[in-house]
Amino acid sequence: MVENFRHLLYKKVTRRSFIKKAAIGLAGLSLSAYIINRILKNRAGVFENQSPEQLWKWSKEVYNYKKLTGNAVQCMTCPNQCVLKQGDRSWCRNKVNIDGVFYTLAYGNPCAVHVDPIEKKPLLHFLPSTTSFSIAAAGCTYRCLGCQNWEISQSRPEDTQNMDMMPEAVVANALKSNCASIAYTYSEPSAFYEYMLDTSRLARQKNVKNVWVTNGSLNEKPLKDLCKVLDAANIDLKSFKEDTYREYCSGKLQTVLDTLKTLKEEKVWFEVTNLVVPSWTDDINMIRDMCRWLVSNIGKDYPLHFSRFSPLYKLTHLPQTPIRFLEQARQTAMDEGLDYVYIGNVPGTDYANTYCPKCEKLIIQRVGYTTGLVGLQDGFCKFCGQKISGVWK
Repeated sequence: MVENFRHLLYKKVTRRSFIKKAAIGLAGLSLSAYIINRILKNRAGVFENQSPEQLWKWSKEVYNYKKLTGNAVQCMTCPNQCVLKQGDRSWCRNKVNIDGVFYTLAYGNPCAVHVDPIEKKPLLHFLPSTTSFSIAAAGCTYRCLGCQNWEISQSRPEDTQNMDMMPEAVVANALKSNCASIAYTYSEPSAFYEYMLDTSRLARQKNVKNVWVTNGSLNEKPLKDLCKVLDAANIDLKSFKEDTYREYCSGKLQTVLDTLKTLKEEKVWFEVTNLVVPSWTDDINMIRDMCRWLVSNIGKDYPLHFSRFSPLYKLTHLPQTPIRFLEQARQTAMDEGLDYVYIGNVPGTDYANTYCPKCEKLIIQRVGYTTGLVGLQDGFCKFCGQKISGVWK
């Protein structure tokens, strides 16, 4: 009932009407104080008494957690830091407390497996024209109102159709498919952290690269452990306002900014994606502030992707992002000093091409997921010799 009520609150709202509609909904339904307390507690990270009676073969003890008094545990993987009593389930829906031991139920049981072009992640400056063996398990640390993969991200592992694919099998399948990398993607890989980390360690031994496609919400210790075997990441920077993060996806902006800094310090290649959602993140002043922060704190060399929103999940009433606004956002980012700015989900345009930041000539042409290195030679512009940031071999 609590989960269903949360969906009622989130349905057909914009950021500007969120608080008003939530208040009206609560008053109209005349919920008891007990139900309201349950809702608030679930939003803090707990589904009470929802662990299975027994574990299954796709279970593993969580790597980062604390044991508390009374058989309670606290997850230390992501900033939600759920506190679970015995029998409870985590906010991400795939971790449970059984007899005071914290287990993930998302290990070796991906619900999505595909071979994708690396450009689909999107990563446009990382091993172009290669393919990535892409996997996801059910669950997510966020509650994005416009999630494009909500069928798996907002589900429990028990409720999705899963494959039996332990880390060794993932690496073997990647090699068999001639994939240069394995991408942990689609849902939120931080929610199946143990599966991702163990697979990444094995992949590194076989010279298969590891790609993290993520909301960037991960605590420092697990993040630094992952960076030891991570080759590239795409970080979804959803907004540059804390209140928008809280209302749109129940996330925290500062955590994502810290992740970007850590990835740079650990020398992991990354690209940033900003999904422009009408009435939520289509604020050109906010975008300007975001770009200024990126240039000052990260540098101008890491690509930024403005992605076009399509109406999905709880935001089906919103329109697609106007292309004109995406063009304005791109120009703003370039005016603020970013060298590589792209527009995603808008086929048939030149906004996925890479141009030399020095001589401005076309060096990488992209049509769909077909890539032509027309002016790139050994990581440099062949016309003027400018170094083009990325991982090209």
